[in-house]
Amino acid sequence: MKKGKVFGKHHVVLALMIMALGAAVWLNMKFSSNEKYMGEATFVSDSDTASGEAIQTSAKAEESADYFETAKKDRQEALEEAQELVEETLKSANATDTERETALKTTSDIAARIEKANNIETLLKAKGFEKAVVVLGESDVSVVVKSEGITTTQTLQIQDIVTSQTEIPLSNIKIVTIK
Repeated sequence: MKKGKVFGKHHVVLALMIMALGAAVWLNMKFSSNEKYMGEATFVSDSDTASGEAIQTSAKAEESADYFETAKKDRQEALEEAQELVEETLKSANATDTERETALKTTSDIAARIEKANNIETLLKAKGFEKAVVVLGESDVSVVVKSEGITTTQTLQIQDIVTSQTEIPLSNIKIVTIK
């Protein structure tokens, strides 16, 4: 450093970067203070204004009367179609060994998904949810339960059941209530 210079270019750039970082942290804290805690159910406001009131979204009662039976029937039909495609591949004379191995792996994946979904539904019934349908995706889970509304404790119970049966993170678990 030259004699008489207190701050060099590097010091000025470093000070500006620290001030920019501080401003970014302050702005982040100021504009993202929704105080949302992990595991809490999310609610959607029914108005365009930010009144602070929120309502939980759910389906109408008349739509849910046979929703659970219909959803399980649709899921079963889709799984049967997938199983038929796999069986056709296995029986095909033109199928290569790689295609057959892929078909067998697909069959075992389908069976594992069915078992996990059934386990989750059974555990949810044991926790007091009258009806439940679980839709397992590759990296997410949707859980539909019959309830007037769920508490934070019930949300945590559902998330605990799902994470214990699958390896899907909490952020990819969606819970829907139907009256």
